Amino acid sequence: MLLQRTSLERIRSSNFKYYLIIGLTLAIGIFLRFFLLPDKSLWLDEGASLYYSDGTSIQDIVATIVTTDTGDRFQPFYYLVLHFWRQLFGSSEFAVRSLSALLGIGTIVVLCTTAWQLYGRKHALWLTLFLSFSAYGVYYSQQTRAYTLLLFLASLQLYFLSQILPQKNVRGTAIAQVLFCLTTAVGLFCSIFIGIYTLALCIAHLLVSKNIKRWLQWWLPVAIACVPAAIFYLASPVATDPTKVHVTPSNQSVIQNIAFVFYGLLVGETYGPPIEQMRGGDRLQLVFNYLPILLLFVLVAGIIVIGLVRGLKARSPEYKQYRPIDRFFLITFSAAFIIALAFAIVTKFNWLPRHSFYIYIPLAFLLPIALRSGSSSKKTNWQHLYRLAFIVLLLLNLYANYNYYFEPRYQRENYREIAQYLSKNNSQDTKSVLLYGVPYLLPYYGDTLTIDGLGLDTTKLAAEVSRVTKNANTAIIAISDQAFWEKKRNFDLESSMAKSYKLESHLQLTNFDIYHYVKK
Repeated sequence: MLLQRTSLERIRSSNFKYYLIIGLTLAIGIFLRFFLLPDKSLWLDEGASLYYSDGTSIQDIVATIVTTDTGDRFQPFYYLVLHFWRQLFGSSEFAVRSLSALLGIGTIVVLCTTAWQLYGRKHALWLTLFLSFSAYGVYYSQQTRAYTLLLFLASLQLYFLSQILPQKNVRGTAIAQVLFCLTTAVGLFCSIFIGIYTLALCIAHLLVSKNIKRWLQWWLPVAIACVPAAIFYLASPVATDPTKVHVTPSNQSVIQNIAFVFYGLLVGETYGPPIEQMRGGDRLQLVFNYLPILLLFVLVAGIIVIGLVRGLKARSPEYKQYRPIDRFFLITFSAAFIIALAFAIVTKFNWLPRHSFYIYIPLAFLLPIALRSGSSSKKTNWQHLYRLAFIVLLLLNLYANYNYYFEPRYQRENYREIAQYLSKNNSQDTKSVLLYGVPYLLPYYGDTLTIDGLGLDTTKLAAEVSRVTKNANTAIIAISDQAFWEKKRNFDLESSMAKSYKLESHLQLTNFDIYHYVKK
C-alpha cells in the first residue's frame, strides 16, 4: 500500500513538472504572438480583409465577397467572423489582429492536447515547443488573414478524429463525429484547402484502420456535411471558367515552390532572404548573400529528417503502441503533400507556405519522433545529436521572429506611412491617385483626399488621371507592386503618363512606388 502511494505521488509530481514546463512554453507562445502586435502598419492583404469584412449586414458582406474576382470569394466564413469581431472589439490594428493571435494560441492548445492523448507527455512537450517558437505560426498569428483560423479548424478536426484513432472504443465518439462534421463543413467555407486536409485525413484513417465498417460510419456523414460547400463552389462561375477568378500564378518551377514551402513551414519566411527583395533583381545573388544561414538550416533539417527516419524504423517495445499513430501522421503528411502538389501543377497557382497548413500540422507531430531515445550507447549518442538539432531549429525560429519584429527589410508595404505622405502632399493644385493597392487603408490611416484609381482605363491613363484630378497641375501616382500591376493590365506607367505629364520625382518605398508628375 505504501509502495502504491509512493508510486502515485511520483507520477503526480512528474506530471506536475510536465504541466509546468508546457505551461511556461505556452506562455512564451502567447507572448510571441501578442508582442508588438499593433506595431506594424496593415498591408495589402490585411486591408483586403478589412474591406471584405466591412458592411452594414451579413447580406452586404456576402454580396461583396461572391462578386469579387479574387480567391477571397472562397473564404466567406472568415470575413463574417472578422465582421462580428470588429463589431465587438473595434477596428484598431490590435483589435483586428488579436483574433488571429488568439486562434494561433488556440491551435497550440488543441494540438498539444491531441499529442498528449495520442503519444503522451514527452511528445506533447516537444510539439508544444516547436509550435510556440514557430516563426510560421507567429507570423500568421499577427496577420489579419484567415490562416490561423484555418489552422485552428484543422486542429479541431484532428482532435475530434483522434478520439477514434486508437484501436479501441472511446466514450464520446458520437459527439466527436458530429463536431468533426460541423468543423469540416464550416472549414470548407473558409478555404478549399480544408478539403485537401480532410481528404488526407480520410486516406490516412482508411489505411491505418482495421475496421472498414467503422471507417465508413465516420466518413459518410462527413461527405454529406461537405455537400453545401460543394454546391457553393460548383455554383461559382469559376467551376466552368477558371479565368473568372484571379489567383497569383507561379513564376518559378514547382521544385522551387516545394523547397520554399518546407523552408517556410520549418523556420518561417523571415529567416533568410526577404521575400520582397526576392521578387526582383538577382535571386541567385541574394540567396548567396544569405548562404551561411541557409546552409545551417539545411544541415539542421537534414539531421532531423535522419532522426525521424530512424525513429519511425525503431523497433523498441516502448514505442510499439505508437506505430499506428506514426503511420497515420506519415500518411496524412504524404497524402496532403501529393494532393497539394497535384493541385499546384494543374492550376499553376503560386504554392506558398501560407497555403500549407495541411502539411504543417502533421509535420509538427512527426518532428518529435526524431527525439525518441534508444537503448544502446551508440543510439544515445545519435539521440544527443537529434536533440541538439531540434533545439537549434527552435533557435533558428527565434532568429526569424527577431527579424520579423525588428528588421525593416522584412516588412511589407507601410500604408500608415504612405497615407501620411500622400495626405501631407495633397493641395489645391496637387492631387494624389492610388493606381493599385487597397484604397480602404488610406482613409483608415487618415488620408481622405487620395483618389481611388483602381478602375482607371490604363490604355489612356494620362487622360484618365487628368480627368479624376480635375486637371491639377501635379499628379501624385501611388502604386503597389508595380511590376505585377503593369503585367496584369499590359501597360507601362511611365510611357503611359508621358503623353501629358513630365516625371518630376520618384520615391521608392517597400513594395510601393510614388511618382510626382507635372503637366507638360
